[in-house]
Amino acid sequence: MRSRLRRELEGSDDGTFSLAWLDLFDERAQPFVTTVLLALAFLILHPLAGHLWLSYVLLAVCGLLAYARLVPARILGLLPHFAISLAFAVCGGLVFGAHGWAISMAILACGHVGVVWPPRVALGLTCVTVAVSLVSNFLGADEPWPWWGVLLIGLSVLPGIATQNRRRSLALSRQLVEQTRRTAESDARASALAERGRIAREIHDVLAHSLSGVSLQLELAGAQLEAGQWEQGRATVQTARGLVVEGLGEARRAVRALREGTIDLPTTLQRMVQQGEELDLGGELGSAGSTTAQEVVRIVQEALTNARRHAHGAGVRVRVAGEGEHVVLDVVNGPGEEISAGAGSGMGLVGIRERVELLGGSCSIGPVNDGEYAGGWSVAARLPMHQGSPDVT
Repeated sequence: MRSRLRRELEGSDDGTFSLAWLDLFDERAQPFVTTVLLALAFLILHPLAGHLWLSYVLLAVCGLLAYARLVPARILGLLPHFAISLAFAVCGGLVFGAHGWAISMAILACGHVGVVWPPRVALGLTCVTVAVSLVSNFLGADEPWPWWGVLLIGLSVLPGIATQNRRRSLALSRQLVEQTRRTAESDARASALAERGRIAREIHDVLAHSLSGVSLQLELAGAQLEAGQWEQGRATVQTARGLVVEGLGEARRAVRALREGTIDLPTTLQRMVQQGEELDLGGELGSAGSTTAQEVVRIVQEALTNARRHAHGAGVRVRVAGEGEHVVLDVVNGPGEEISAGAGSGMGLVGIRERVELLGGSCSIGPVNDGEYAGGWSVAARLPMHQGSPDVT
């Protein structure tokens, strides 16, 4: 839409007619161009007419004609417009001789056509009028039209066309401004929605990780207390309390990371891994962009939560490494005991895919069929080292 409007403003390359070179005056000044042309003609020719006082009357009428063209008919009224035009024709006929009436009316007609008709049509009609005048002269009319009359008829259409071009350009400019404003509003809404989605994913992952662990520990504590294992039950409750404190700290760190946009990826990953879980870091992870680092943390966090919920007690290995322009991660766990902690939201794995796709990466989530962790689950992803880097895999 905006490109089309720009083409229109620049003169239109789709075949429409443009006379931008005529737009030499402000729209409010353009009616006076006609007056200047007519006044110039009268100054040159009035000595030939022999009616000096009528020449000055014609000059005054030219001024009125300019005013009539400047003020819309709906404001000035149709009758004053008609009266001024008639006075112009009468004075032109008296001053310029036998053909003055015809020349004056032709000038008025072509000037009006230039204002209200499309430029191509206006120029065509004017050319026809001029051609008829020239043919009439060449055919040997008794009193041929003077050359200056034909010239004035041809020039009278140009101010009207320039006025049309001016109005059309202003209308297109207003359209372009409005379209730009709407596009900016749409972009702002899209950015706000994207930011809202990112914050929602951050909150979900932080709460899911901490609350899931707390739920598992409390369920284990309940089972221990029912079995009469009071000391173990109290210890498990203390562990759950520690997870709550850790979750609060994690939420604060997530909010701080969102605000500051910085994160220490190796340190954060080491803090997330619990006893019995293996962490393998490699490559230049410190050079990862802040957005990539945050997404790596959330993906690993969700994968660990999934493993602890569905494979309790199984071995877990976390590998994160920098490979050229990408960060590669793999969280794999073996088969283990599934501990019910209530129905999940189902947003965890979906959130992982969304995060990876938004960064232009790739991911693979599914069961492990062979090797040390056969029968378990794997979450693997490949992300650009810096946001916006192309994924070449």
